[in-house]
Amino acid sequence: MPNLRDFERRLGGLVEGLFSKTFRSGLQPVEIAKRIVREMDDGKQVAVNQVWAPNHFEISLSSEDSPKFQQIEPALVKELSGVVKETAAERGWGLVGPPEIELFVDTKLKRGDLDVEASLVQGEEPVQPAAPAVAPRQQPGQLRVHVDGDTRTIPLEKELVTIGRLSECEVAVNDSGVSRRHAQIRTADGVSTLTDLGSTNGTKVNGRDVQSAALHDGDTITVGTTQIEYRSA
Repeated sequence: MPNLRDFERRLGGLVEGLFSKTFRSGLQPVEIAKRIVREMDDGKQVAVNQVWAPNHFEISLSSEDSPKFQQIEPALVKELSGVVKETAAERGWGLVGPPEIELFVDTKLKRGDLDVEASLVQGEEPVQPAAPAVAPRQQPGQLRVHVDGDTRTIPLEKELVTIGRLSECEVAVNDSGVSRRHAQIRTADGVSTLTDLGSTNGTKVNGRDVQSAALHDGDTITVGTTQIEYRSA
């Protein structure tokens, strides 16, 4: 989970530096973070139009583990609060109040053991989940086929578009220098790649012979005597 990896990285310098010997064994900070995420999932409440996750956590540590965590308590509480907020945002959960983290000692716990009590504690300003971002629909690229002074525009709406002399080709050209299935353009993740299909006379991009090439806005494809302009959008 990304927010747990970030948590480990942010606390890593502190734990591996000043307190490296202290944290060689016993309970590790990331184990507390993982437990909090699990308690958020287990304790979430589904309302009519919202899912609310626990925001208050009482963390009990053994008397052996507690001293080493007291040394980094302010930083740990801050980072664990960040884990709560990031997890809620990532999963679309709301929080009825800001994250609250408290550490306690439980003499009944053994070294390495951990107990977490999670609850929903109302705050002055609930943290609403962010609305999912809606990415604008990307316009497909297009090919502009120039023949005898006329221009024909063909949108690259399919993943695969074939250029050739056959009528079933998406870009059918009446050019004796063009093979029946001359070249193909594959578009994936917004990138269009031109590949020659073993044509007799070859394929050029900007005057250079190519077997395969990524296309960029404004590139000119030449098949036979036909010129085709690629536009990215």
